[in-house]
Amino acid sequence: MLAPNTAPATNPLQSFSGLRFLLLEDACSLPQINNEASPEAAFVTPAIITPLHRQLTALCLHNPYWNDFRILNHFQKRGIKMSIEILAQLKKESKLDDRETICNTLIRLSTQGGLKLNSRQISYIERAKPEFRDRDLQSTQPGELVVYGRLFGRGVGEFGRVYLHTFIDMYTRQAFGKLSQDKSITAGFEVLKTNILPPYKARGYALDTILHSIQDANDLKEFNELENSSDFSSLGLQWLPTRRTFGVFEKLERHLVQNSFFENAPDLFANLQIAFERLLARYNANNRLFARRTLLDY
Repeated sequence: MLAPNTAPATNPLQSFSGLRFLLLEDACSLPQINNEASPEAAFVTPAIITPLHRQLTALCLHNPYWNDFRILNHFQKRGIKMSIEILAQLKKESKLDDRETICNTLIRLSTQGGLKLNSRQISYIERAKPEFRDRDLQSTQPGELVVYGRLFGRGVGEFGRVYLHTFIDMYTRQAFGKLSQDKSITAGFEVLKTNILPPYKARGYALDTILHSIQDANDLKEFNELENSSDFSSLGLQWLPTRRTFGVFEKLERHLVQNSFFENAPDLFANLQIAFERLLARYNANNRLFARRTLLDY
C-alpha cells in the first residue's frame, strides 16, 4: 500500500493548466513518488497537491468513464500500488468523486484552456449535462435565438394528457413555458404571443429566430398552415422547423421529474400551472452552466 507524498506544489493552479498536464506528459513515476513521500503521512491534506494527485486528476479527466478498478490497474502496471480506500481518499481530495466537478472542469478546460475534448469526454459531459449538446447554438443577445418544443404529453393526475409548450432563450438559457391540454402548434404560438413577447418588448429586446423541434409530419403540416396566417406574418419572426432535439429540453424535463412534478398533481389545472411556474422559477435560478452577463427576470 502506497502512502501518498506530502510535497507541496509551488503553485497548485499550475498543475491544472494546459494540455501537457491533461495528456499525462508530466505524469509521475514510482521513483518520483517514493523520493518525495513523507513516511509519517498516510494521507495528504486538501491543501496539498502531489504528483500523484496530478496524475490521478489527469487520468480521470482524460478517461472520465474509468471505474476505480481500472484506475487501480493502471497504477499497478506502473508500479504504483494502493488500496481502493486510498484511491477513494485521493479522489475526494482532488474533488474527483463528484461528476458535476469533473464535467465543469472539462468544460472550463475546453472553453478557457484550449482543450479539444475527445469523444469520451464529450459523451460523459452530455450524459450528465444534456444541454452541452447545444453548445454550437450561439447567440449574442437575448431573443436572437430561441428554441421551441412541446414536452412530454403524458398523463398528469386526473387531467389526462398534458403538454408543456416550452421556449428557451439560447443566450440566457432562460426557459419559458405554459402547460396546456392542447398539443397543437397554434397553442404554442399563443403562448409565445401572450407570455413571452410582451416581457421581451418591455425590456427592449426583439425575438429574431425560433428553432422549432418538430416531432412528426403533422407538426410540419400545422406549421405550414400557421406560417400562412396574417397573425404569424405580422410578427416578422424567422420560425425554422428542425428534426433536431435540444438538450436544454431534456435538462428541463429532468428537473421536473426529479422534483416529482408528475407524481404530486393538484386537483385543479390552474394549481398545476402554478406548481409548474414555481419549479420553472427554481430551474431558471439554478441554471448556470453558461453563466451569462444578463438574465431576464421574468
